[in-house]
Amino acid sequence: MKDMKIKVNRIDLHLVDFGGQGEPIICVHGLTANSRFWDAVAERLIDRYHVLAVDLRGRGDSEKPTLGYNVRQHAEDILGVIDFFGFEKIVYMGHSLGALIGACFAATYPERLSRLVLVDGGVDVDLQVYEKIRPAIERLDIVFPDFATFLSEMRKNPFFDEWNEYVEQYFYADVEHRPDGSVCSKASKQAILEEIKALRETSINVFHEQIQTPTLLLWAPDCFKDGKTFMVTREQGEKLAATLPNSRFVEIKNANHYSIILSKYKQLIREVKDFLESTKIKG
Repeated sequence: MKDMKIKVNRIDLHLVDFGGQGEPIICVHGLTANSRFWDAVAERLIDRYHVLAVDLRGRGDSEKPTLGYNVRQHAEDILGVIDFFGFEKIVYMGHSLGALIGACFAATYPERLSRLVLVDGGVDVDLQVYEKIRPAIERLDIVFPDFATFLSEMRKNPFFDEWNEYVEQYFYADVEHRPDGSVCSKASKQAILEEIKALRETSINVFHEQIQTPTLLLWAPDCFKDGKTFMVTREQGEKLAATLPNSRFVEIKNANHYSIILSKYKQLIREVKDFLESTKIKG
């Protein structure tokens, strides 16, 4: 695994190159997340694929410019990553906001995409979702006295009830570790607020009719653990998969919006590998 910073669209983007041989997969995280969200998945894909994960602008160790927090700019940033590495085509795998960016990328740059994996996202965002993620946004400018205190607060979150080393590493990468021992999120709160404003004014669904790439939609049935708020409903996911070529919709059993990757990765990996192998272009 190698940490890198590259110049893309006049800003420094941080990414993790997990290594591996074969077709490249670029993994794109959600609204307030970072590249290390993908550790569990990447470790299990590098036997067949070359896996990279980016920190979106405004997050993690990427630069935090004042502008550019919308799905079209992020898609352009991902194109810059592809060009930097000289990849002809990639598999794009995105979670939550990363899935929304994926829908935009597939519609805008279809010639650079071989397959699309949308993890619990990819359609217009229900307004109720913004209420559910409010606590995650409000913590962004909180300074915790030390990492242990920060972790104990994160453990109280019911979304992380299946705590493991991947969750802990993700949160370690989430914060700036200051000389006095205190920690604070690396994500720019202003960037996140700008992102939400842009999302409210953008239709993701308009991209769907332009997507010609085989797409795997992975669904978390316990998304926000209330039985009524979803990034994607079952009906939306099944309908979208039915309209896209060579595509499928799969439920990841008992997964919530975060555990679908951080702890339910075994089923997710089986589904991803099966889909990528079955849709691989022969020859």
